[in-house]
Amino acid sequence: MTKFSVVIPTYNRPEELSECLKRLAPNVQSFPAEDYEVIVSDDGRHVSAKELVSNEFAWARWTSGPAKGPAANRNHGASQAVHDWIVFIDDDCLPESGLLTAYDKCIAFQTEKSFSAFQGPTLRIGEPPSLLWEAPHNPLGDARISANFAIHREILLQVGGFDERFPSAAIEDTEFFARLENSGGAILFVPCAIVKHPLRPVGNAAGLARKWEGKAIFSMDVGASPFTVLWRLPWHSLRIIQSRFRNQHWSSDNVQAAFKFLGEWGIVVYNTPRWVRKWSRRPRSPFWKKHVSEHGAPPKFGF
Repeated sequence: MTKFSVVIPTYNRPEELSECLKRLAPNVQSFPAEDYEVIVSDDGRHVSAKELVSNEFAWARWTSGPAKGPAANRNHGASQAVHDWIVFIDDDCLPESGLLTAYDKCIAFQTEKSFSAFQGPTLRIGEPPSLLWEAPHNPLGDARISANFAIHREILLQVGGFDERFPSAAIEDTEFFARLENSGGAILFVPCAIVKHPLRPVGNAAGLARKWEGKAIFSMDVGASPFTVLWRLPWHSLRIIQSRFRNQHWSSDNVQAAFKFLGEWGIVVYNTPRWVRKWSRRPRSPFWKKHVSEHGAPPKFGF
């Protein structure tokens, strides 16, 4: 039987973390308690998560994260793992009771590590009533997101872990999976390894805009010039923002969301030159530099 280290990176979300941990408890998961551990890697600025784990979930292990963003926090949590198979779960997800059992069955059936990683579905709970609400929804594993997946520690280290240059929870997981697959790794979708995701309020304009910095980093990694990023990123972000309104009806909430997204785009336009200056002066990913030299850049540099 496989032994798992479940890593939950968290940041100032004790209520959501509590609900996640409740569903990973030994008396809830169908998987044997002695065959898995739960590690909470905490990037928060308060002691609430540490107290929560100590007072209510003593069977879990709390560790202070590096406070350098979600990529670094995941890497730190993985570095604390006792077991070889690591399951990453986001702190605002609700794992089903058969999550670890489903991963164990698929891993047991693979031969000679034919698959490098396993990804389960992330199912949104309910439909957003307006554009002021969101939640990831990945029922078929089409999106490469880090909310729910398992990977062997050896493979995680071979591909270099998550790229810690990415400052926000955006693009860093897409880049990781792209690096894994372009290194020859295969990812198997495990339909019974389910986590559910409640709806959450959309962040403020500054928080939404901050996530676009990761796009600037990745596009420059795969060969885009500073000038290309300077004009493509504002245009690309505008098109993505416009697409959010597809099949939406106009309501007071959606009008409010429109102003919020307009603010997001304005901040992207304002910050793009700063992001370009910042990342054009820093070393690019050695992996992508080598990959682009051998295979060429992706169409439109990923825009």
